[in-house]
Amino acid sequence: MNVLSLCAGSGIRSTAASTSIKSAATAISHRSLATEIDKNAASKHSGRVRKGFAEKLKNGPGFGDFVSGMNEPLTPAQAMEKAVQSLPGNSRLPRWLKTDIPTGTNVSRIRKTLRELKLHTVCEEARCPNMGECWGGGKHGTATATIMIMGDTCTRGCRFCSVKTSKTPAALDANEPQNVARALAAWGLDYIVLTSVDRDDLPDFGSGHFTETVKSIREKAPQMMIECLTPDFQGRPELIEPVALSGLDVYAHNIETVEALQRMVRDYRANYKQSMFVLEHVKKTKPTLLTKSSIMLGVGETDEEVMQTMRDLRTAGVDIVTLGQYMRPTKRHMKVHEYVTPEKFKHWEQVGNELGFVYTASGPLVRSSYKAGEFFISEILRKRAAASANKEKNLRDVAASIASEEQKKHAPSAL
Repeated sequence: MNVLSLCAGSGIRSTAASTSIKSAATAISHRSLATEIDKNAASKHSGRVRKGFAEKLKNGPGFGDFVSGMNEPLTPAQAMEKAVQSLPGNSRLPRWLKTDIPTGTNVSRIRKTLRELKLHTVCEEARCPNMGECWGGGKHGTATATIMIMGDTCTRGCRFCSVKTSKTPAALDANEPQNVARALAAWGLDYIVLTSVDRDDLPDFGSGHFTETVKSIREKAPQMMIECLTPDFQGRPELIEPVALSGLDVYAHNIETVEALQRMVRDYRANYKQSMFVLEHVKKTKPTLLTKSSIMLGVGETDEEVMQTMRDLRTAGVDIVTLGQYMRPTKRHMKVHEYVTPEKFKHWEQVGNELGFVYTASGPLVRSSYKAGEFFISEILRKRAAASANKEKNLRDVAASIASEEQKKHAPSAL
């Protein structure tokens, strides 16, 4: 009896336990199913959204609502919005800064060769607005390009520059000097600008690579005019001198902006005095070499600061100066403080001539390797060579005669 009772009791408990487990499993199953997507419900919701959107379009404003009331006065809120949009930081580009998209046979040919030889140009990397004019030959028919050697990644991070940056760029291409020389010889250019990224990761900061590239070009294209727009080589004379003596025609190094704005505009490793030293030391190393520098306007400088910078460049023996408008490459870069007018640029050109620069290129679209400047410089170099043979004129006289010839060409004919 007791045994039967115990067995019966345990059987009842066993059945109850089994029932509880099944109930729990069912509950868990239901809970897990509750987290799954109900495809039918989702489909119904999507249908309602589409139907609602269609109704809004059907009952919404028509074309007439957009074009009507154009002559009605603006509300205070609308007027304020337009005023904000007209501020320097938000305004569209002035008409004098708009250029055509670079096209043409020469542009396509140069691009094709660049890709084949894995070369880079600062024209593309820095999004230069004059690329079409330079590569196509421009009004003077003198085709020019600016080749960027030592890769496309810079070790510095200036706030105005769109070139990629990294502390550890790729290793130098040992074949690049020969590839550059071969490409330039094939293009048949008249004037070439060699520039580079900063390579603070290299023991000589790229001085030897620069020197080797110039010598390779001289071997394959001896008649080509060569300008080198160099880094500062951290102001070390023993690295500046080999480039200055490599066989180039123009040594360029950009001061970029006035002294007070150097830290805001340039990388912390670049500075005003160091750049001035580079230009001064080049002139001492080879006095007959043309030296050149460039100033960006529209970054917050004052007229007095620009004047002082130009005076300092002349004191350092700089022959050629270019002034151009800073244009923001992307929204990640520093904003444009001001769009300087063409009239103001004309003023700085006159100032440059009065200060004694051999040549001053000043204009909204002028860049450090601007096409018009290169034409003028190439003419200076050619005529200086002829004058040197005849021992008749100095450098400034040659420049003055070329400027006079250019003015006569573009002067309006008398009726």
